[in-house]
Order: sequence, then structure tokens, then C-alpha cells
Amino acid sequence: MRSKEAGQEVLVETLQALMAAQNNMAAAARMTKVPYITYVKRVEAAKKKFPDGLPEKLQPKMRWSIPPMLNLDLGKEVTVLAGGDLHTWYGEPPIMWQAFCRIAHLIKPDVIVLMGDMIDGARVSKYANMYGSTAPKVALEIETFQEYLTMLPKCKNVYWTVGNHDIRVDSYLMQNASELAEYVGGLADRFPQINFCMGLTIGETEFRHRYRGGIHTAFNNTREAGINMITAHTHALQVTAHRNRRGTTYGVETGMLGPVNGPQFEYTEGAPTRYQEGFAVLTIDAEGYMFPPELCEKVRGRPVFRGDYVL
Repeated sequence: MRSKEAGQEVLVETLQALMAAQNNMAAAARMTKVPYITYVKRVEAAKKKFPDGLPEKLQPKMRWSIPPMLNLDLGKEVTVLAGGDLHTWYGEPPIMWQAFCRIAHLIKPDVIVLMGDMIDGARVSKYANMYGSTAPKVALEIETFQEYLTMLPKCKNVYWTVGNHDIRVDSYLMQNASELAEYVGGLADRFPQINFCMGLTIGETEFRHRYRGGIHTAFNNTREAGINMITAHTHALQVTAHRNRRGTTYGVETGMLGPVNGPQFEYTEGAPTRYQEGFAVLTIDAEGYMFPPELCEKVRGRPVFRGDYVL
């Protein structure tokens, strides 16, 4: 038999789950992993025990829906493969995603960072679709990217720094079917093998989908952060060094893994842009110092890395 203390602990957890699920009994039952009928009985018992609700010190703490920052310290020199802005629709993998996977197999990175906007979410955008649009349903985008991921080698440390297009999925769900949110699940639930976060730090280097903007994004990012800043979002591909008496830090924009002229980017009207297909390879030593970044980019229609064609 449970002790009184253990019984009270279960009742506290029951009410905490109910508060976290915003009084949705079914969702709270799933959170606590007990049958619905059992959970209802526990709620009844808990409300008798705490007629005025849980004391403030026992109430669940507020939290971010996505971790704002994760830190990784492997205690050794690490190689990081970082690329984003795939904006998945459907069909055959774009050539730069193929190159990303090819390089992954060649260098066997310790860490893979998907820099955000890995799916597009065109159907759930706040912007109206144009007549004749071939934009897929979100489900197809997710299924397609799940297939793309099988092209990567096994890696214990895979992170996804969430982008504004990725967030469209969870935002649409909460705005239009919040009562089904726990039942349906968000984007992260579709990729349990990946660590989702807003930002990731490894030593003196931070990875996130976006920070500052404009044509001088890379320079402004590292200057204002004071550390190496690796970002996506702009679809530009470049490395900019910021140097002062304390040393050198780098701002890196990782380009895009999606096709520059894909239908996802019809809004550019086909005009010239700063968009460039590519990604970055970074080496960070055991003390957290990052060596000069390396880029893979498309040259004459083919991905090039370290002076040679990848595909």
C-alpha cells in the first residue's frame, strides 16, 4: 500500500498535470500515462484534498514551449555540420540536401545542426496562396522530410534550431484546434530523434535560426553577441570575421539547402536575390575555440567543398 506521503504526491502530480493541460482531462491523463477513468478518480480525490487548489509553491512552473537554449559539451574537439532553410515541399531531395548528406557520410560529424525552416508550411502561412499554387499539405512536407532524414548517417547529436516557418505548424494547431493539441501533437513530436531548441551553444559558438537581419547580418550577429554566431534565415551564404584586441569571432550565414528557384520562393518574383545554396562545416576544439569556418556552395550548378565537386 502507498504511504500517505506517496498518496499525496500522486494527487499533487494529478492537479499539476491538469493545470498544465489547461483543465483538459483527456490530455492530462495522457501526460500522466494513466487510464482516463483512473485519472478522473484521482482528480476527484485531489480536489477533496485541496479544495482551494494547489498551494502556489506546488503549482507547475511556467516554461518555454521550446527550450530557449541548449548547451552541448562533449569534452573533445568536435566537427559540426550546419545547414538549414530546406523549405521542404515534396519530390526528390534537392541537390544541396544530397550534398549535405554526402558530406555527412564523408566527415562523420559529431554534431548535426538543422538550422531551421526545414519545412515550409505554405498551406498554414498567414500569407494567402496564389491561384494555381502547388503547395503541399503540411503532412506531406513532414513525411517527405522524414524520408530525407534517412539519407543522413547515424549521429547521436542532432539538433533543430526552430525557424519561423517551422513554428507555423504549432501556431496553426493552437490557433485553430487547441483542444486537440495534446492529441495531435506538434512538430517536435514527429521527430523524436531530434533535439528541438531555439538556440544551441558549443563552447564560444552559438547556433540559432536568426538573430539580426540586413545585408550585414553575419557581421552584426557576431559583433553584438561577442561570440561566433551561426545563423540561417537570410538564405545568404557567407563568413564574416570580426576582429578586435580580444581576438577573432565569426558570423556565419549558412545559405539554404532548398532550391533557390523552387516554387516555395515564388514571392521573389524571379528577381535576383542574395540567396545561395550551401551549408557550413565547423570545427570547435576541446576548449570551445572555433577554427575558421568552411563552406560548401554551388559552383556552376554543382556543390563544391574543399576545392572539389561533391556530386
